[in-house]
Amino acid sequence: MTQQNRTTLGAIGLVLGLVALMLILMLTALHGVGTDADLYFKLQAENGVLSDAGVTEGELRDIDHRMAQYLLGDVGPLAENPPFNDREMAHMADCLRLFSLLRKVRSRLVPWAVLLIVGGAYLLQDRRRARRCAWLAPLVLLVPLGAFAIWACVDFDGAFTFIHRVLFTNDLWLLDERTDLLIRICPEAMFAAMGLRIALWSALAMAGVTALAVLLTIIWPKMNKNEGNSWNDNRATRRAAAQRPKTFDVGGKR
Repeated sequence: MTQQNRTTLGAIGLVLGLVALMLILMLTALHGVGTDADLYFKLQAENGVLSDAGVTEGELRDIDHRMAQYLLGDVGPLAENPPFNDREMAHMADCLRLFSLLRKVRSRLVPWAVLLIVGGAYLLQDRRRARRCAWLAPLVLLVPLGAFAIWACVDFDGAFTFIHRVLFTNDLWLLDERTDLLIRICPEAMFAAMGLRIALWSALAMAGVTALAVLLTIIWPKMNKNEGNSWNDNRATRRAAAQRPKTFDVGGKR
């Protein structure tokens, strides 16, 4: 393998590994927000759900808890005594499949992230290029996600509908407030607030991964006296070489 190919593969691997790590943290944020019963109730209270839902505060807290447990994989409490009709429960089953898929994708990304980061850094062997990769990685996600975020800010209804049509292969998510409790206790404004929290946590995750990667390229220990910008460069050696007095032999050797 030529040095150019080695450098290219190392840079690609490192960028993809950092992107995978960011995705793991973003999926963790999505999972955490989407299965937080206390957050459900807080947002429901902020949006005046209790006045229109037709349930008591205690009943709403119980439903929230059972929904969160259901999405975490404990289906019994919600399925055995469902507060929802058949259509709503079918939609909850679709949501459960999405959260189960999220957990599988996240777990499978972990070894790939480790392999790509370690392998990419090993092939690259260059601090300056590694820093460039660290700055590039978040842009891979920020461009598409940022475009979607801008769309959601301008037209949340359109973005909300689009993401549901992408994630679901049926129309069970189209519920009626007159007959379906689920849509009354989980209004669109609640999902907007949850989306904002996920976006903020995701932004922090990307910033944190980038900052850590850049920091590591600066403080990684030097192992020997090789000069240059490799992982093993030694700045003290370079400074000593720069300070070494120069002599000139005008007459040359006799």
